[in-house]
Amino acid sequence: MTKVIVRRAVLTDTPRLQALLAEWLKWEPKDGRIESIRRAVRSREILVAQAGSRVVGFINFVMHEDVIDGGPNAFITAFYVSPIHRGKGIGSRLLKAAIAKALKIGAVGVETSTIHESAKRLYEGHHFKQAKGDIAEIFLELDIDELRYALSKMKVRRGIRHT
Repeated sequence: MTKVIVRRAVLTDTPRLQALLAEWLKWEPKDGRIESIRRAVRSREILVAQAGSRVVGFINFVMHEDVIDGGPNAFITAFYVSPIHRGKGIGSRLLKAAIAKALKIGAVGVETSTIHESAKRLYEGHHFKQAKGDIAEIFLELDIDELRYALSKMKVRRGIRHT
């Protein structure tokens, strides 16, 4: 099996990110996506999963001030793994890395929305809870307390205790 790494996207990933977006969405805005991808890469908003020398998935999240939550919040705007690489834990690795990065830089919450049931199950497996759903979308919010509790139980089971 090819080794998969999750890392921050770099500008040379732009063409492959463009290709993954086209594979996923099957359409392109009139002015394309290249400049938007470059801005997101420069802003350090995209993480990629790389299998061998090929980028096979990505997650894009943005930080914003959330007056409802009373602090910075991360919102996952795009998350995709190429179909032939699904079911191998790559999506989970990307999601875990994005959550860790968001919390490290001060997010008080992590949110997303989806219309895909399989994506909803993935998020729920990582401690996201359905918060709203007025227009057929499923809005999911990370339960940070539940995540921290689950992580602390994992550390105790492994014999690692932090106070």
